[in-house]
Amino acid sequence: MPRGPKKEIVYTGKAAKINEKVLKLDAELKAAKVELKAAYKEQIKTEKALAKKAQKEAALAAKKTLKENKTKLLKAIEVSGKTPEEILEFLNK
Repeated sequence: MPRGPKKEIVYTGKAAKINEKVLKLDAELKAAKVELKAAYKEQIKTEKALAKKAQKEAALAAKKTLKENKTKLLKAIEVSGKTPEEILEFLNK
């Protein structure tokens, strides 16, 4: 922590030109940081949306697979010619 009031420095000549350049670059840096924050927020929002979409697609694919498996199982039961009771008895052994 600095002690006392800050001493104001007055630049002249070559030092004044360099100081102007430093101030200009500092302003550009601050603007770029603000721009970076906004772009990062947009990136996070997009990533969340993509993750949500992927999760929904995975859930739909799982449901579709389950439905297909049930259909295959029911067809196999019909083709076997056995009654559901016989099949349950066989599975419980």
